[in-house]
Amino acid sequence: PHSAHTGDTATATARSSSAVPMSDLHRSVLLQCYVELKSSVNVEDHVLDYLYSNFVISKSLRDRIRSDCTTAESKAGMLLDELPSCGASAFREFVDALIASKTSVHQKLAKKLMDMVKNDQQSP
Repeated sequence: PHSAHTGDTATATARSSSAVPMSDLHRSVLLQCYVELKSSVNVEDHVLDYLYSNFVISKSLRDRIRSDCTTAESKAGMLLDELPSCGASAFREFVDALIASKTSVHQKLAKKLMDMVKNDQQSP
């Protein structure tokens, strides 16, 4: 057993820079919703800590978002810019983080993202 956050950077980096990148579909859905997500997601409302505790983002990325960005919109933008390089599970974990934050805006955005993925997968 390993300690989840003591040598955090190695653990989170190993998982986030995994050999399997985010799928093109998930990357495309994030891009299509970029403006809405950037202006509506409050990453300090559970999202950053959720992604960190699930090894999607590293401690250094979490801390950089918190220290380098002064507005909620710039924090969300930086996270959205970095998320595609955080591995194949990053999209699903981001949606789960939105759901777990329990805010109605985040819930609606999570549903929209999942509906877009589902609709795209159903098209020929």
